[in-house]
Amino acid sequence: MHRKNVLLLCIVTTISLLFSVQEKIYSADAYFNPGNIREQIVRAIKESKESIDIAVTNVTSRDILHSLIQAQERGVHIRIVVDRKRALKKEPLLSLYKNKKLITRVLIQKGVMHSNFAIFDSLLLTTGSYCWSENVSKFNHDNAIFTDETRIVVKYQKEFDRLFSKAITPDIPETHLSSEKNTEHRLSATPQKSQSVGGEQIVASGFGVDITGTTDNSINMNFEEFNRIFGVASELSDEQRESLWHRCTDKKVTWSGRVDYIGWGIVTGWMMGINHGDTSVEVKLNPANKERFSKVKYGNTVTYTGKLDTRVTKIFPYKLEDGDILEIKDTPPKTLSSDKLTQSPDVVPISQGPKKIFIVESFEDIDAIFSNKSKLTDSEKEEAWKKYQGKYVSWIGQIVYKNLSVASGLRIGIKQKEDKYIELKVSLSKKNKMLKLQDNETIHYTGKLTEWCKGNSPYVLEDGDIIILK
Repeated sequence: MHRKNVLLLCIVTTISLLFSVQEKIYSADAYFNPGNIREQIVRAIKESKESIDIAVTNVTSRDILHSLIQAQERGVHIRIVVDRKRALKKEPLLSLYKNKKLITRVLIQKGVMHSNFAIFDSLLLTTGSYCWSENVSKFNHDNAIFTDETRIVVKYQKEFDRLFSKAITPDIPETHLSSEKNTEHRLSATPQKSQSVGGEQIVASGFGVDITGTTDNSINMNFEEFNRIFGVASELSDEQRESLWHRCTDKKVTWSGRVDYIGWGIVTGWMMGINHGDTSVEVKLNPANKERFSKVKYGNTVTYTGKLDTRVTKIFPYKLEDGDILEIKDTPPKTLSSDKLTQSPDVVPISQGPKKIFIVESFEDIDAIFSNKSKLTDSEKEEAWKKYQGKYVSWIGQIVYKNLSVASGLRIGIKQKEDKYIELKVSLSKKNKMLKLQDNETIHYTGKLTEWCKGNSPYVLEDGDIIILK
């Protein structure tokens, strides 16, 4: 009897393990047709709890459509984008659309939308050649991949949001014309009616949270309110936050915080780090707004704006694009720690504390003031030079010579224009690094403005350093 109990326990354990393995495989596996691709899609729909986003050429499979209706009835938010040349021309999707059973938009374009993918709860992605059709031939060779890899799911989510915003809500008359020519004329963009609370539009809603915005595509929340939803102290799960987040991307926010750094990187362009207590925001600044953000210094408290882009790291959980500065408060700077100085190694800082101040002016900006073609008098130039002397610059030029001597140290000549040169003084401790550079090599360099001279080499920079541009 004891032996039978042990055997029964082993069987139950084995079955449990098989089910757990199957569950794990399902979230990252490949399927092929003829096979059970449709069953896997239906299963994913039935297990969805919050949202389903679908971008396919068309949907005519009655099993899939029936599952979508059931999901919507239990509260799952469903959005569908289909191709205008094939979709909404025949049953059953046409009837479901007319009866407002499913939110469906069509993509108007010259070509054909070959995308066939769906995202379930912003967590699980399926994509492949499989067509969501009722009469898929058993002789077809199709494939479908299911994956829960976050990096891939996020990319597809962004693509779906782009397609959905680009697509239109078709106006289908009762007498539906089936020809492509007539259908094209019948499709018209109908403005979407958004829910509103107290005159404000709801940007994202769910899990007991309403994120409201204004008509200019802005989210009407200060940083503290926003961070209570998406920050580390949020009561929402990662999946719930991600589900809300993808509805907030590309929306504009306006916040206030203290500047940790503002700088320029070869790859990143103009960047600014903003401190909000235990949390930071990284802002990619729009160079067209240079006149405003050039006045920002480390430690200033600023009111800034930008479009929500991504949630990435613990250091910078929020990244903004198209940034701008609206207001600067001249708060006193604080000494930066060594950790802060190395926090963003790919960015050359413009303002990095009181000891090293960078300016945003390019070589052309400076040369327009101090060159022989400038309209300023010599005395006016001398007065203007006081503003820039001792400040650091970050420029790009071409090496024309290297000169090493005991008396003057290492000097590197850098061509900025056809007839304009910079002489960069470099510490001997960097000699080995600098001597590896070749003449005519284009480099990105930094240095402190110390001398303004006349002639072909009007500027001498000290404390030089170089980042090679490949």
